[in-house]
Amino acid sequence: MLVAARIVLTLRHPALVARFAMRLGYLPNPAAPSRYNELMLWRKIVDRNPLFVTLTDKLAAKAYIRAACPELPIPETLWCGRRPEDLPADLLSDKVVVKPNHGCAMNIFVSEGRPGRAAIVRKARRWLGTLRAAQWRMGLLADRSRALHRREA
Repeated sequence: MLVAARIVLTLRHPALVARFAMRLGYLPNPAAPSRYNELMLWRKIVDRNPLFVTLTDKLAAKAYIRAACPELPIPETLWCGRRPEDLPADLLSDKVVVKPNHGCAMNIFVSEGRPGRAAIVRKARRWLGTLRAAQWRMGLLADRSRALHRREA
């Protein structure tokens, strides 16, 4: 039975399975995940828990955690916007982290005005191209904003 489920899930989501195999070097088993990355793939294609959507959205996750654990310190969001060009230059003179709302491993650590605003805007524009319609949660976030968070010293 699991073999049939594996085949069906693989055929229904060929792009996700192919990208997984290219990045990790093996074919996943989305029907019975045994590794962390397989579980994340399973969540993308099977798990429709709305809390998963909330917790993968940085701004929504901060609001959720703030409501659930008000005593927990959470970095202040200094700016949110839809266009990297609108990023206020004066914020970039402090120690801050620029990151998109929709993904992970995309961070720019700014200190003493470096990297420059033009480089940050250029990189943030590239981040906009990483949204993938194949990932159902990303479709909900495709038009969401970027966030700039103060980095703890």
